[in-house]
Amino acid sequence: MKKARSRTLALAVMAIAAGLVLSRAFVRTPRVERPRPPSPAGPEQLRPAVVDADFSPPRAGEAVTVLDRAFGRAVEMEGEGAAVGDFNGDGSPDLAVGVRASEAHGAEINDPLANWTVQDCASSADPHLAKTPPSSPAVGNREPLLAVVHGFGRRGWRDPEARQAYLVKGGPKGPWRRRSRDHYPGLDGPEARALGDVLAGPSPRGAIAHWTGARYVCRSAAAARLRATARR
Repeated sequence: MKKARSRTLALAVMAIAAGLVLSRAFVRTPRVERPRPPSPAGPEQLRPAVVDADFSPPRAGEAVTVLDRAFGRAVEMEGEGAAVGDFNGDGSPDLAVGVRASEAHGAEINDPLANWTVQDCASSADPHLAKTPPSSPAVGNREPLLAVVHGFGRRGWRDPEARQAYLVKGGPKGPWRRRSRDHYPGLDGPEARALGDVLAGPSPRGAIAHWTGARYVCRSAAAARLRATARR
């Protein structure tokens, strides 16, 4: 009898222990909410603010020197006019100059591995297209172009580190001049907001060029002066 009772007691203890193990297995651990890590800062947030930027016009020979640094022998300066402004909205001075593609170095200007970007300034009413970097169009010999060198820091386009350069085709011939974006409220649409100053051609009724964040586009100056209406 004693052995039977001991065996029964042992079985009861084992059953209770097994029940405790099973009950713990079915109890879910409460979920702990962990805070999300902060989003990484964008390039604009990481870039320090430009203080005391030098927006003075180029002195004799400066524009030619910068064009040679940015484009080598691929372009030749057209005329004497050069515009200085903040054309991409980062606070640093940029340089815009009318140039022509060099006849002797046409292969260099269309080289896909070149250090500059070739863009077509064709007017587009589609704001989504204006924000999309297009494929590089071919440039012909002696074709007139707008050369833009985006600046770096307070020295802007004069800084040797300023090597972000664009050749824009399809716009009117220069000389170009800087105009405040405030003169063109039509550029401040809900999806096609312009960044930085605007480049205006020689005619006040002609085309203007502006930076969209991805490319330069040309638009009618008259249309750009009309205030944009928000979409419903």
